[in-house]
Amino acid sequence: GDWSNLGFRSRSSVPTPSPTMADEMSKKCVAHWALMKKNRPLIMCVTNKVTPQRMADVLLAAGASPAMIDSPQEIAQFAGITDITGGGVYLNTGLHAAQVDALPALTAWRQGSANSVLVVDPVGYGATPFRNATIDKVLDDCRPEVIKGNASEILALSGAQADGKGVDAGSTKPEDPVCVQGARAVAAKYGCVVTITGPSDVVVEAGPSGRVAIIRDGDGSEADKGRMMTLVTGTGCSLGALITATVAASRDDPFAATVAACAAFTLAARRALAISRGPGSLSTNLLDELYLLAPEDLASVEIIVS
Repeated sequence: GDWSNLGFRSRSSVPTPSPTMADEMSKKCVAHWALMKKNRPLIMCVTNKVTPQRMADVLLAAGASPAMIDSPQEIAQFAGITDITGGGVYLNTGLHAAQVDALPALTAWRQGSANSVLVVDPVGYGATPFRNATIDKVLDDCRPEVIKGNASEILALSGAQADGKGVDAGSTKPEDPVCVQGARAVAAKYGCVVTITGPSDVVVEAGPSGRVAIIRDGDGSEADKGRMMTLVTGTGCSLGALITATVAASRDDPFAATVAACAAFTLAARRALAISRGPGSLSTNLLDELYLLAPEDLASVEIIVS
């Protein structure tokens, strides 16, 4: 976990990592994951047409309760149920026709609720002007607790040059300085936690002195077996749903709750990859490892915090 190996140079933008903070974060991850499993929060997923079953399976295996809703006629009412029950809403901007029609009702719910949790995944941001404008309006109007995206999506949201291809991330890694700085800009603009997912994940807290956490895993190279995760549809969306579950269960610290979800998914994926021959078995093994994951297991995940 040597921070200097990540290439950061500016102490003004990225503070020095703290072993004490890392130890505290590991303990928080254990506690937040245990609380999510205890509370079994209801997570309403408004997502694309490709990933609903994957997301529902992941939430169930981890210990949460999923509901896949995108009808404009009921989306606000069902979101209200998550408010009452201590759950949350995950919005994946797949932007199929029904979802676009439902966005005004979802916005009305968010603006009228004092007890809501919302996580937004700006899927494909930067791909088309329509997608950009729609996602910009959602973020401006709804102000989520967490924005989760890959490196190219977060960079594009920050206004920096990105190298993504459609909904896929480009070659930029989440822990690259330009990504961390871009995430800080997005966090400052919307006053929320920002998560950049990839071979390793980065979580950034809003504010000039906001915390930064790196959940260390693979490096994305040809030799990194973790690249197989990109061949299983919906893994990133599923992580977004898990983040919603942990934040809903631990509303007092959405930053640490987000780190907990990333750490849990990282560890489950690592264990699943170790016994998988290909994407098919990985898909199944990932669910098994999430189901078997004990809260205290999260203490073994390498997390750098500053």
